[in-house]
Amino acid sequence: MINSEPATTLSAPVLAKLFSPSLITQVTKSSKSRFLSSIVKESGFLEVGEATDTLGDLFDIAFSQMEASYRNEYIYKNAIANKILLGRHSLNTAAMHTEFRVGDSKADVLILNGTSHIYEIKTELDSLDRLDKQIENYMKFAECVTIVGSKGHIDKLCAILPSSVGILELTTKGSLKSVRKSVSNRENLDNSIIFDSLQMSEYTKIIKKFTGSIPSVSNALMFRECKKIFETLDIDHSYELVVKTLKLRNMDVKTKEFIMSVPVCLKAAVIGIKMTKAQRLVLLGSLNQTISECMYNP
Repeated sequence: MINSEPATTLSAPVLAKLFSPSLITQVTKSSKSRFLSSIVKESGFLEVGEATDTLGDLFDIAFSQMEASYRNEYIYKNAIANKILLGRHSLNTAAMHTEFRVGDSKADVLILNGTSHIYEIKTELDSLDRLDKQIENYMKFAECVTIVGSKGHIDKLCAILPSSVGILELTTKGSLKSVRKSVSNRENLDNSIIFDSLQMSEYTKIIKKFTGSIPSVSNALMFRECKKIFETLDIDHSYELVVKTLKLRNMDVKTKEFIMSVPVCLKAAVIGIKMTKAQRLVLLGSLNQTISECMYNP
């Protein structure tokens, strides 16, 4: 295998595509990937790699290059997955969702433990233009909200964020440095916003738990009628049930085992994608294949 920190002939922005849902999904469905082939060629890996390099090696090398020169959103998400979800907590007590819809925003990371905690990422590649609206939405959904940012954003984040919002800095060494701890935000929780983030199977289960039944209406009207009921519920009780319910979304025993079996650099990627048992086996098998075996060469 080539050194995990090869010469800068490799293109980190191109290699970053390896961690996209579209590439991961394609690899899970077939032993050969056209998208992978284009990434390998465009990134310059063919010029510096070796015939024995595996797909797993490629992911490790790509991640190392990105950490060094292209710290995009995925680098931050993976740090949160490894250092908070799997480091501070565990898959036995917590769950993580990515790109989680809250109001008209999408939270980068939602971690559910005994409570809910949204982590919004602001990399050195990002601006802070939409942050006010994002925070407004998140504080109506999650008890705790934290911004994970680059060093260049920290001073401004300290100045503009509400005092209850936490701040973490992703250091150049890849650790998460606490700048300010988040404070409980329960008084701002809004049943209407919380409800809109739930799936039908989730909100009907909660409504039945409270009332003993669900509205006798068509599926087309179920959302509206259930929301009317949900908005009348005591926020403390409804919130606790929502946390318990969301912890179960796409997080069964087999999923937990799969997450633990992939390389460290792929934790956040696989958490964000729903896969069948067969797809998981294909991905795990592909990681041990040589890159040439995984590339599509017509």
